[in-house]
Amino acid sequence: MGQTICFANNKGGVGKSTTCVAIGQAWARMGKRVLFVDLDSQANLTSMVSPLEPDEHEVTIRDAFIDKDLFKVEHVEENIDLVPSELSLSNFDRDTAAITGREYLLLDLLKPIKNDYDFILIDCPPALGLITYNALIAADHLVMVTTADSLSYSGMVMVANLFSDVKSSERLNKNLKLTGVIVTRYERNRISDLYVTKIQNELGTAFIEPPIRKATKIQQAAATRKSIYDLDPTGKATQDYIDIAQKLALRILSEE
Repeated sequence: MGQTICFANNKGGVGKSTTCVAIGQAWARMGKRVLFVDLDSQANLTSMVSPLEPDEHEVTIRDAFIDKDLFKVEHVEENIDLVPSELSLSNFDRDTAAITGREYLLLDLLKPIKNDYDFILIDCPPALGLITYNALIAADHLVMVTTADSLSYSGMVMVANLFSDVKSSERLNKNLKLTGVIVTRYERNRISDLYVTKIQNELGTAFIEPPIRKATKIQQAAATRKSIYDLDPTGKATQDYIDIAQKLALRILSEE
């Protein structure tokens, strides 16, 4: 049965989209069928995995939220498909104001195709609004992505609180699991180590080691729309992502 994973932090700039893409690409290289769903109106994930600009896609997730008959999956490369985003998704609250049960829109779109994929990866916006609610309700697993600093940690805690609200409600998603916490852009110093230890102590087994080491090649891969596995196959951060992807897959499959 396919598994749906959402990647979230209330703060932007923590490497959330980059991590979502890197893990999905690693799984695709392992022979798994992967679908990326971009729920961030900045469309960073869309730009990373598609040769098209966000405004060049015929249909995006925003169109499907307004009219489910427009829902369309794009094939990107072997084992990877995409539901792209666009800037106008930022108008989600206004566009869907008249729709009853709009917190279930994503769940309703993904349910018919869930078993076409091994993994569906949802890139959430850096906000705790209705779009993120949609992601948490549609997902089987939550992965929180953070850097080792105060503001990013606080953003992660806000997502964790929302997770608790969603999970505690029979009406929303009582089966949602907090399956992973990933630290990105890690540079060993006193502050970083303090927050890594804090995450380990407070979130326990949810933390997935190792922290992803900071590397300029990661940003270069995103900017040039290349896979980090092609651009820097032997890099330390690349190996960190492979390690994390393998461990996360094992966690997810063991919880089915």
